[in-house]
Amino acid sequence: MRKKQLFGTRGIRGPIATKVTPKLMLKLGQAVASYVGEGKIVVGRDARTSSEMLRYTFVAGALAGGCDVIDVGLVPSPCVAFTVRELGARAGAIITASHNPPPDNGIAFYRSDGMEFLPDEELKLEELIFEKQLKRASWDSLGSMQRHDAIPRYLEAIKRAVKVRRGFKVVVDCANGMGAVTTPLLLRELGCKVMTLNSHLDGYFPGHPSEPQPWNLGDLMLTVREVGADLGIAHDGDADRVAMVDELGNFVKHDALIALFAKRAVEAKGGGAIVTSINTSVAIEEVVAQAGGQTFRTVLGNYSAEMLEHGACFAGEPGKLIFPEFGPWADGVLVAAKMLEVMSLQRKPLSKIFAANVPDYPMYFEDFKCPEEQKEELMRGIRKYLPENVSEVRDVLDIDGIRVNRKNGSWVLIRVSGTEPKARLVVEGRTEAELEALKKVGLRGIHEFLKGK
Repeated sequence: MRKKQLFGTRGIRGPIATKVTPKLMLKLGQAVASYVGEGKIVVGRDARTSSEMLRYTFVAGALAGGCDVIDVGLVPSPCVAFTVRELGARAGAIITASHNPPPDNGIAFYRSDGMEFLPDEELKLEELIFEKQLKRASWDSLGSMQRHDAIPRYLEAIKRAVKVRRGFKVVVDCANGMGAVTTPLLLRELGCKVMTLNSHLDGYFPGHPSEPQPWNLGDLMLTVREVGADLGIAHDGDADRVAMVDELGNFVKHDALIALFAKRAVEAKGGGAIVTSINTSVAIEEVVAQAGGQTFRTVLGNYSAEMLEHGACFAGEPGKLIFPEFGPWADGVLVAAKMLEVMSLQRKPLSKIFAANVPDYPMYFEDFKCPEEQKEELMRGIRKYLPENVSEVRDVLDIDGIRVNRKNGSWVLIRVSGTEPKARLVVEGRTEAELEALKKVGLRGIHEFLKGK
């Protein structure tokens, strides 16, 4: 398959001055219209300062290509996916850079069933743009635009999909993003007592960087402890991602969330496949196997295609979970409700639910600045270095960066980001001592092959 030039692991992202420009968005609007041929395209946006500007140019392109546009305004990404399927649209687009910094923006696309565009579909859009095959409708066949309030039907569908006991106290950190217009309202309607942090829309993300990682969620963890909440919930800028904080104020590892819901999905089906990304814990494989299921690993951002291939009953990568019975898209708002449903069923504090269901192995993560022009050279060196410097190797996965698995289940991964100028090191050990040893190997490789480190 030809290498993508515009698209990364999820849609297109980058600075609006040099990559995600109004000119590119105009072409993307035409490209999608050319690809689907005719019919409706659902368009939503996040609260970044550039999103409205980019929305106008994208919509102009789609209308010029002869498609009708349903503008759903400021909504989370999963609401766009839901609405595409709900209204029988041909495609959907969300203008967002997810958790990237404020100067960036981007766009991601959804198929008619709500699943994100697969890699071959993204390549087709690129082909239409680069080979100048964009459709231009005549003056009497241009598309039209209408506005649609999508959030009420989306939230009603989530409420029908879960059963939550009333009375939970929940703190929601919306990161000044699109979770603010859905999650607090949803949880109140489910009978929760809700407190919010950073719940006003602001494209500068003044509360904290919008990636829901523990180093950004100190206020949430403190607030959960201080108010005696049962649960803390955090979103990114477009609310396809979610993170949890337990009643003790401790961050719940993203991989523990995947493992818990994967286990429940396999148990409910009496077996089956689950899909997760290359950068997640071996604990997922272990609990899924114990429940009678099988785990398949894939490239980060590719779990939709892998779900189709294996007929998976669940899929997840860090912060992004898919429940196929609700829809084939990552949905942080739904996950918030699903977590409360689990707490309702088990009637235990969140910390005890995870302690009883998911092994907790020590892990280490670190990002390093890696300009686009250095990524290929870095990985060329790392692919040779890493297997040669890790002992007792069981196998090597090179589908996305390189992950070396040891015979006891511990592992080290080095990969480059598909959406940002970064390289990433992830390590998991069976013990803290093993973690430190593998971490040293990984760091030594990064410093040897990444210029400027």
